[in-house]
Parts: sequence; C-alpha cells; structure tokens
Amino acid sequence: MIFFCNFDPFQLGQQRYVLHKHIDEIPEQIIEDGQTDILFNVPSLRHDVDPKMQAFLDMIAQRKVEATDPLVVKLKERIAVVKRNRKWRPEYMRRSVYEMDQEMREKKIREGERRIRDGKREILEGKRELLEGKRELQKSKHEIKEGQDRLKEKEQLIQEREQKLHENQQTIIKTSIEAMRALNIDKTTIKKEIKEKFDLSDKEIKDYFAE
Repeated sequence: MIFFCNFDPFQLGQQRYVLHKHIDEIPEQIIEDGQTDILFNVPSLRHDVDPKMQAFLDMIAQRKVEATDPLVVKLKERIAVVKRNRKWRPEYMRRSVYEMDQEMREKKIREGERRIRDGKREILEGKRELLEGKRELQKSKHEIKEGQDRLKEKEQLIQEREQKLHENQQTIIKTSIEAMRALNIDKTTIKKEIKEKFDLSDKEIKDYFAE
C-alpha cells in the first residue's frame, strides 16, 4: 500500500519510508508475504526519489512543477476538470482548505523554529557581551589598583620629603641658635630672630630652648 502523507509520519526526516513485516526476535528476518507499505513524506525537500515521483510529490505539495512529464500533464488536466465540476468542486475546496491549514501550521512551526534560533543567537550574543563587560570590569579594577598603588607611592615619597625638610630645618635652627649664642647674643633676641625667620609658634620656639 502506498500512502502520501502531508507530514513526516515518523519524524525521522526521510522523504520515503518502506515498511515490511519482520520477526521481533529476529529483526533482520523479513516476512516475504508480498505486503509492503510505502509512505511518502510529501512536504520533504530531500529529493531522494526518482524525478517522475519527485514531480508528482511536488504537484501534490503545490510546489512549482514543469509540465513535461505525461503523468503530471494528465493530473493537471484532471484537476482542472474537477475545479470546473459543480459536483466535485466542494470536495476539492475542502481539500484545498485543509492543505492551506496545513501550510499555515507548517509556516507557524517554521516561524517558531526561526524565533528559537534568533533567541538562542541573542542569548549567545548577550553572554558574549556579558563576558566582554566582565573583562572590561576586571581591566578597570586592575587599572584602578595600579593607580592607587602609584598614589600611595607618591604620598609616601611626599611624607619622606616633608620629614627630610623638617629634619633639615631643625638642624639649621639648632645651628643658628648655637652660632648666635657663640656671639653672646642674649636669649630673648635669639628667640625673636629664630621665631620670625622660621615662622615658629611660641611652643615650637620654647621646645628648641628647652633642649
């Protein structure tokens, strides 16, 4: 028996399925009883059958067919007669509506598959952008840390320089005080001169003379 299906009967992607009886316990043992079932997946575009059968399947599927094969020519003529026949026209129209409905379902399936592919592509793109963002964030963190380290080094250098300047100033002040004492300049005059020259507070000048 031959069946023309407007869908893939086994969902295996084949254009044609040939079925034989076999023994369950010995699958390779086919029963030669003369019965063979052939199922055609009409919507399939695999083109695994001979050209004449392919033209016939294309015509059933309402795909574009060149009217060169005699069988196709006869079938097209017969279909034209059926369309004009008032008795057969309703049945033909019911079949046409069914085929249109089937085409719409297949179109929706293809559209759904396309949306799934687009969704997967968008997810992959989103993951790629997220990964790129993480890399940029890590790079920014690294640059910030390097900047902080350099800033700490500069602050340490400034502190060291300030400490050195303070020590130098202390040395100069002490040397100046000793030199003025050596010249027998009175203590009050020395304090006044040192305080004004180095802009010291009363406490600071007092500490120098307390030593």
